[in-house]
Amino acid sequence: MDYYDITVLHYDITMDYYDITVLHYDITMDYYDITVLHYDITMKYLFHYNITMDYFDITMIHYAITIECYDIRMLYYDITILHYIAMDKYDITILHYDITMDYYDITVPNYEVTIDYYDITILHCDITMDEYDIMSFIMTSQFSVMTSK
Repeated sequence: MDYYDITVLHYDITMDYYDITVLHYDITMDYYDITVLHYDITMKYLFHYNITMDYFDITMIHYAITIECYDIRMLYYDITILHYIAMDKYDITILHYDITMDYYDITVPNYEVTIDYYDITILHCDITMDEYDIMSFIMTSQFSVMTSK
């Protein structure tokens, strides 16, 4: 995983319950850079969002990403939010964010996701993996939770 670059243009995310459109995806790591602008992500049973307003825990289950001939599978994708700045009834701004993954690590400095009831913008990521550890990213994340009345 050291010193290699991947460049692709344009990608879509297809899920069972939600449709996510990602506008800009830029991956930067210590020893290698990955720029992915076009690939397909297939998710099954993803976005089992378990959002607790007290602890700000988000759990994603069975996150499968297929990048052309490159297959990345992330099972039991857990996101734990360690610190938050401001909490609104519908807006949450968060600093510091840990992502634990089984196989690979994807860091998203500029990442915009639009879902039916959620609008999530992630700017930085700090990711810890089993096979590869990349600890040099500080994560700044902004969640706009737009719930329906």
